[in-house]
Amino acid sequence: MNNVTARQLEAIIAVADMGSFTEAAEKLHLSQPSLSQLVRQLEQTLGVRLFERTTRRVSLSVAGREFLPVAERVLSRLERGMQNMRAFAKGQQGQISFAALLTVGGSLIPAAMAAFQARYPNIGLEYLEESDEPIYQQVMAGDVDFGVSVAPSNLDDVNFHPIYKDYLYFVCAPDHPLAGEEEVSWHQIVEWPFIAMKPRTSMRGLTEQGFAITGKPMEPVQVAGYQSTILGMVANNIGVSALPSSLKLMFRRDDVCLIPIRERLYRDIGVLTSRRRELTPAARGFIDVLMELVEANRSLLPSSE
Repeated sequence: MNNVTARQLEAIIAVADMGSFTEAAEKLHLSQPSLSQLVRQLEQTLGVRLFERTTRRVSLSVAGREFLPVAERVLSRLERGMQNMRAFAKGQQGQISFAALLTVGGSLIPAAMAAFQARYPNIGLEYLEESDEPIYQQVMAGDVDFGVSVAPSNLDDVNFHPIYKDYLYFVCAPDHPLAGEEEVSWHQIVEWPFIAMKPRTSMRGLTEQGFAITGKPMEPVQVAGYQSTILGMVANNIGVSALPSSLKLMFRRDDVCLIPIRERLYRDIGVLTSRRRELTPAARGFIDVLMELVEANRSLLPSSE
């Protein structure tokens, strides 16, 4: 049995509307023989006559009256589906799922989401907040379209596009003896009770490098999984810490001081994508918005100087 085509459905709807093969052919910009062939092919496929033909008018048969609403629904859904697909291809419709680090999620990501949804209101956003290793695994597994994270050690199956360097800053309470310094050294930092991030995180690795510069082992007075927790501890003089400079975009608070560290340690923050899958137009659009936002805030992010 032959397949029913959209053109055949358009043909019977036009003939039913116009009550004439001649007028329906003009409406569809077809010759009358071509239109008659489309209707005849559909009638053969369905095994029924769809029209009663007289010398003056063409009217729907009983079967035709039964089938016409079906044809209209199918054609309407097809047209709507084609419109949706064209919007999807242009990055104007669809769903994006992505994961990002906490510091990025607390600063750049909300601003990027707001800007993106203002520009593309018909695209849904699903955001997951993770640490660097889970983000890498989610990108590899295809659970998310992309991630915003640190550069992974293995780039065989992923692409990493760096967007900025996230330098470590010394963090202390405003009444701490080092609070008035323009810059501090790791040799100064290690002399104070230190609050560390939990193990197996990029921030923990960087602070361990800082301690290694001094040759002194890290023996933290407290360990926390969230940077907001560390800031609270620092504000209450439980200890000092070293946290990413992106906190300057994330927090506006006067109960802690963020001071540059002389020995520049940093992590590259960037967009992580899988080499096995092509990004959707919508995902590419979000990354473009994120990059625009980074450039607009570049002056707020520390440089290596």
